[in-house]
Amino acid sequence: MEIRTFQSADEVAKEAAIYIADRIRENVTRKGSFTMAISGGRTPWEMIKELAKEDLHWEKVFLFQVDERIAPDAHPDRNLTQLFKAIEGTKLVLRLNIFPMRVTADNLNEACEEYADHITRLTENGKFDLIHLGLGTDGHTASLVPGDAVLAVQDKTVAITGDTYQGRHRMTLTYPLINQAAKILWVITGAEKAEMLNRLLHQDPSIPAGKIDQYHAIVLTEESASVEIN
Repeated sequence: MEIRTFQSADEVAKEAAIYIADRIRENVTRKGSFTMAISGGRTPWEMIKELAKEDLHWEKVFLFQVDERIAPDAHPDRNLTQLFKAIEGTKLVLRLNIFPMRVTADNLNEACEEYADHITRLTENGKFDLIHLGLGTDGHTASLVPGDAVLAVQDKTVAITGDTYQGRHRMTLTYPLINQAAKILWVITGAEKAEMLNRLLHQDPSIPAGKIDQYHAIVLTEESASVEIN
């Protein structure tokens, strides 16, 4: 795993955008497309705003969600709502291919299967070119939350959490899918993440994030979050 540390969250967002833009150029040149899944949080939306400034073949970029809250369309809790706000007024509105998780479906299990099928069809056998992940203060990533039954799911690539987290059930990508990504991009900001970042870097299996394969991973973080690294 590679780790790069910057002075502020804003700088992390800018560097993450540069990293993604470079990966887009590489993959579009090599195979004509780029597939990516994005998580929620605070810094990712600034990252997307920076990324939108890049002159890229956006029509060849396929953007999926890592996870989503089960909430109505346009609800502020939804990651998709925040994504649309981030790209509002940019070229990405018309050119970027966005595939939302269908969390308002009557049958959420069928919606998971449908999403998994979309991923398989548009990626190389379910292998994303890049998956962006964040890190919670409890060690969760995606919606893989400590103690939830979804942590044990091995026969599905997209699943619904067993319990609510912060008041809502979630739809999430699972370990089997995340761990076969060509690149994992961790974007971790905030002093409150310091302990969990250190545990992540040591691949502590007692936290959900510690079970993510780090062989093809890079961590972009800020100084305040890296004070406990040893």
